[in-house]
Amino acid sequence: MRSSRRQWLFAFLAAPLALVGCRRKAAPPEQRAVDLFIESDGDFLAFKPDTLVCPSGAMVRLAFHHGGKSLSARHNWVLVYPGQMEAVDKDVDDNEGIIPKDDTRVIAVTPMCDKGVTVMTQFTAPAPGDYPFFCSTPGHGECMNGILHVERT
Repeated sequence: MRSSRRQWLFAFLAAPLALVGCRRKAAPPEQRAVDLFIESDGDFLAFKPDTLVCPSGAMVRLAFHHGGKSLSARHNWVLVYPGQMEAVDKDVDDNEGIIPKDDTRVIAVTPMCDKGVTVMTQFTAPAPGDYPFFCSTPGHGECMNGILHVERT
């Protein structure tokens, strides 16, 4: 009889622990996806639009189209942390505007492209704030730039 009391006591104490272990974990919230489109303003050194908006933490799929018709200058789209645009632009001047893959000041970048071509990049939107973007082709960054407004979700 003593062993059945022990078994009953053990079962009584173990049952809540077993239920806790069987509880399902809630699925993590699905990351929101946002598609953005931007292009060069024909043969002018400008982005159209020059302001983009997305929520923080979203998976951003950005398509950049080189809208030029006559000029053959190549363009790209580079997103950097606040206060870093001029420094990154200056550092890549001697490298035909190519951004090194390990540059920690850069959030996202598209490849350089020729007129009429569309290229893409994908990145997770950073914390809320305003993030500058620009074209890193030498001499373009001063005019060809804009802001990505990242909003609180």
